[in-house]
Amino acid sequence: MKKVSIIVSCFCNSRTAVHMSMLCLDHIRKFTDPPYQLIVVDPIPKEPIRDDYKTLKLDNPPESIWLKLKKDPGYTKGMNMGSKKANGDVLVFIQNDVFVHEGWMPNMLWYIENGFDVVYPDQVPRDRQYILDSYQRHLNHPEAMKGGRDAGLMMIRKSVFDKIGGWNEKLGLLCDADIYKRLDKIHARWTDTNKVFISHIMAATNRTLLDKDPKEYDKRMRKDAKILNG
Repeated sequence: MKKVSIIVSCFCNSRTAVHMSMLCLDHIRKFTDPPYQLIVVDPIPKEPIRDDYKTLKLDNPPESIWLKLKKDPGYTKGMNMGSKKANGDVLVFIQNDVFVHEGWMPNMLWYIENGFDVVYPDQVPRDRQYILDSYQRHLNHPEAMKGGRDAGLMMIRKSVFDKIGGWNEKLGLLCDADIYKRLDKIHARWTDTNKVFISHIMAATNRTLLDKDPKEYDKRMRKDAKILNG
């Protein structure tokens, strides 16, 4: 099995966001079988991430790296900083409003080990029958390779990530559209899969900015769109 480095970029601008980050990390620890490397990019928040009961196991280098920063570098730069600490040949980028579940890692790795460069889990709400049907399919069934592509959780070969130059640090809110574009440009082979379901509180981190300062949110969206459109 390939060595995996999981990179979590935390967004801790409120007590809710801090607790969401801790729950995200808790799910990774609970539902991921070792060996793997966990890298947490943690900007100095209003309330720090806590590991009072040592369940998150964040202080155990090199298998756990806790990057405590003096200021928020932004999502894309934070992910790139985490990737530079990675010792795995497969990277997993997880946003802090994403919660993994049992069996997610081996099923996603199956696609990497069978010719894909990038794989995304299904992170769209589904009805019960859809989920039950997914349990019956083999990983290579055409219907299993469908889902909802989103940068909330992305598994990618490190060689491919390096080839596209990592995340575009000029972008913030629309960084996922940019990375899809660059992956397609080098003809990277990617797939969704509904053999892995995750819980993603869609736009939870972006939404806090929208609620707090709609004008700033709109400004950043326009800036990203201008960069994307050349």
